[in-house]
Amino acid sequence: MGFLETDTRYDVVVVGAGLQGLAAAKTFLQIEPQINILIVDVNETVGGVWAKENIYPGLRSNNLLGTYEYTDFPMHENFGVKNEEHIPGEIIYEYFRQFAQKFDLTPRILLQSKVTIAERVEEGWKLSITPAGMLPGPHRSITCSKLIVATGLTSSPVPINIKGQENFNAPVINFAHFRQEAAKFLEDPSIEHVAVYGGAKSAYDTVYMLASHGKRVSWVIRATGHGPAYMAPAHVYLGPFRCWLEKLTTTRLLTFFSPCVWGQFDGFGYLRSLLHETKLGRKIVDIFWQKLTAETIAQTGLKKNEALKNLIPDKSAFWYANGLSILNYPKNIHDFVKNGQMTVIRQDLECLEYPKSIRFRDGTALQVDGLICSMGWQHAPGIDFLPHSGHAELGIPSTTYSKGQKEVWDKLDRRADVEILSRFPYLRNGPKIEPKTMAVLENLPPMPSEVEAKKIASYETAPWRLSRGMAPPEWKDRSIVFLGMMLNLQSAVRSEICSLWAYAYMNNRLNSTSTSISTSNISKGSLAGETLTDSLSEKTDGPSGEALTRDHNTLYETALFNRFGRWRYPMGYGARFPDFVFDGIPYFDLLLNDLGLPSWRKGWSWFGELFGGSYGQADYRGLVPEWINSQSVR
Repeated sequence: MGFLETDTRYDVVVVGAGLQGLAAAKTFLQIEPQINILIVDVNETVGGVWAKENIYPGLRSNNLLGTYEYTDFPMHENFGVKNEEHIPGEIIYEYFRQFAQKFDLTPRILLQSKVTIAERVEEGWKLSITPAGMLPGPHRSITCSKLIVATGLTSSPVPINIKGQENFNAPVINFAHFRQEAAKFLEDPSIEHVAVYGGAKSAYDTVYMLASHGKRVSWVIRATGHGPAYMAPAHVYLGPFRCWLEKLTTTRLLTFFSPCVWGQFDGFGYLRSLLHETKLGRKIVDIFWQKLTAETIAQTGLKKNEALKNLIPDKSAFWYANGLSILNYPKNIHDFVKNGQMTVIRQDLECLEYPKSIRFRDGTALQVDGLICSMGWQHAPGIDFLPHSGHAELGIPSTTYSKGQKEVWDKLDRRADVEILSRFPYLRNGPKIEPKTMAVLENLPPMPSEVEAKKIASYETAPWRLSRGMAPPEWKDRSIVFLGMMLNLQSAVRSEICSLWAYAYMNNRLNSTSTSISTSNISKGSLAGETLTDSLSEKTDGPSGEALTRDHNTLYETALFNRFGRWRYPMGYGARFPDFVFDGIPYFDLLLNDLGLPSWRKGWSWFGELFGGSYGQADYRGLVPEWINSQSVR
């Protein structure tokens, strides 16, 4: 937008105009209407992954009407979505466009612009902005006092890097580019047989689109990976009860069945202890998850036909996070498998061969007319943060951690593991999967040159390490937060609560009586005689010139938060970043406690919390003015 031509200094810059970025900008403006704020986004339109140019034919949300919207801007009847209907992608884009317009965000948004470099300077952050795509224009430099990175985890797809692809004489595309390349695959009569590589929800969407347009599909899911995602109808039956699956995860009584390192903030610590710290309780928990897993698989019909067996998930639903997704298609996707139009193959891909052959690790081959790869997203931010020596303090995925910094986190991780497994012995029984910590080139933060990137391609990077999943563990001036670097089903509500938490954090207004997520004495001393002798800052000067001092409690809590995901959700992304399902409401409780707001919002009594139904948008409506009033009283 035009005012960037004259303004080069801002109070706040938000990178990302998707679900989280728009919520953050709106929240900061609601609290400080005179704040000078800029929103920068690489897309042509607002909406992030739901930007108009990213929507391909038939794309719909996993959410039904009422669960993917901001609390103060309901998706009203004029949007044309009916009850119990999955929301079309075009409607979600239009919803975000109207939200930005209603809350005066539109004139503050700079589109088709990419923040490539963020450098810490005395007055805040210096950002380098370049035109995105084919848009001509000058490179610009701006500064801001506070920086909110809200690019999320689904901004940049993992690039395809398969041996032999340069000799493959058929189109090979990433699923993220399907919107731009759809016509090539759907309308070209010479492309009759397409292979799709991947087992996540995006692969489901891709194979459905191809098959529904008459293409023959070979669906390849790695034998050594995490296998296919859990897919279920929006409503499932638990015994005689028809349950809205998404709302099961927001019913407080059912959240007790998930061991959670921050679960005590829901106020029912005694019940949680009975379920997870006693043999009888763990047996009850096990029965619950066995029943949920069995009913989910049974109601999708995967065991009724031999052709569908390769779509059965490998482990209990207990170990999956947002790999639990929804069958939101107009027709039954399994019919394409049962009638032979689609074949599901569980094999590891070895290489691509001329002219159009896919070679598998067992030596077999498949001839196709095209390949679409659903290989996931780059989890690191698409911004080069300078200096690189500060990456450990920021808590971002990076290959630049020093030996001393790695040792600090290794010690903290070991301590966290002991506490987690002591509190939740059930987690010792999890799948023995220790994924590489974003070890390959596709997940590295941008580097100054391809040469340097290739030089470090074989090194492992650190996972996201953020306090409460948002704040750098050792960046003392509170000038930067990372929002949306997590996955949970209640993403719309989460984006608003996290935005309010970010404002309070960046302005030193969090509740001073907030308590630790740790309940163990392990956090108060050394483990087996170990002491932490190295700071993440390596005793270097910090942003304000004085030496940074280590806050052991914050560092340990960050390690505890991060390692919980590794043990609780090994079949998800928990080892890389926060990825949780039944733990969403307790997470909101934790943040509301930090903000000094009540977390019980079902009539303010234990009875209402247990039997008052699931939590939704209405329960968190008006949080910002509620917090502002609480600050006035205080």
